[in-house]
Amino acid sequence: MGVIGLEALGHGIKTGTQEIIEPRELYRELGENKTKLALDRLFRDKGLEGFAQIQKQVPDLLLFLNIESSILTPEVVGSGHLRQRVRDLQLNPSRVVIEISPSENMNSDAILKFVEMQRSNGFLIALEEANNSETCLNQILNLYPDIVKLESSFTRGLGKNPFKREGVKTVTQLAHKLGALVTANGVENEEDALSVLELGVDMLQGEYFSKPKKSDASTLGLKARIVFLGTRYRRLMTDRMNRDKELKKRCLEIALALFQPQQNMKFTDYKETTFAKHFQKYPQLECVYLLNQDGVQVSDTLCNLKKVQERRRHLFQPAPQGTDHSMKEYYYALTYNNLPHYLTDPYISLASGNLCITFSGVLTNGDTEKTYIFCADIDVSQV
Repeated sequence: MGVIGLEALGHGIKTGTQEIIEPRELYRELGENKTKLALDRLFRDKGLEGFAQIQKQVPDLLLFLNIESSILTPEVVGSGHLRQRVRDLQLNPSRVVIEISPSENMNSDAILKFVEMQRSNGFLIALEEANNSETCLNQILNLYPDIVKLESSFTRGLGKNPFKREGVKTVTQLAHKLGALVTANGVENEEDALSVLELGVDMLQGEYFSKPKKSDASTLGLKARIVFLGTRYRRLMTDRMNRDKELKKRCLEIALALFQPQQNMKFTDYKETTFAKHFQKYPQLECVYLLNQDGVQVSDTLCNLKKVQERRRHLFQPAPQGTDHSMKEYYYALTYNNLPHYLTDPYISLASGNLCITFSGVLTNGDTEKTYIFCADIDVSQV
């Protein structure tokens, strides 16, 4: 609920027209020469100097400082230039995030050495322009960054693009498993901001909050917009949780209506004709089956055949008698926690291919002392 850092952006300006020149265009024009290294260091020095002034007013900020990856060669790595500039300005390296942007002509070995060296000097490391390509995912694994920044094109239009959503999920899950935070770059509107937050992204950056401007502390006056977005996100999550809660409540009502009458039924009476009326009464019901106390299926799976499309019946089939369910959530969560019944989250049913919820409940009924577990799969799309 606040600004955690600033990014130093270095741009060129065309004389006369005052047109802004993007850094990558400048580096591309310079080609492979020492001027590119000098320009990169100039950008860094100006960014550090501007941040040193701002930090006097707001000491808890981070500085995100971009390094042009193409200048990181074996000859340059190890010069100590960055570490010395930070010392000269009396900055804490743990408040400086070094951003590495992948490029086609980057020297992977030199970059890995640079990252390890700067990490040992106390700097934080961020990988920029991240997406779900195989190359980028490997870079996340190899560089082990503290922060992963999603590329801007990955973020824009996210709310209306399911493919981008899955890509963001992939990157975010990998980063979190490695202990890295994820920043969504290029956030330009409220819809995309809410979408990335919903997918688990930790921080946001983009023109929705502030456009690039000269070094001063005015970019910190964003509290109202941040609070507004936080309020919208909280309302969005509350509505979702209420919908999920209501869905599970309706599924549980259907399942209990099936389960409770079984308390007095003998195992030998468990047959398809017993449940035929339930399949008619509850079109959401996909199938029912019994497990023993070890999680092994001891009955046939009684199914509503209308739930599986004819062309998909070789892909999705009911589990036969003798199937081991002991590693399924609806078995071990029920038995290990000693619960009377349990309801899973939605998942893809291998019996039908539909998104379903499985109810499981303990039966100690009939004329034996054996314990059985009654299971019912419910199609959530029809609840």
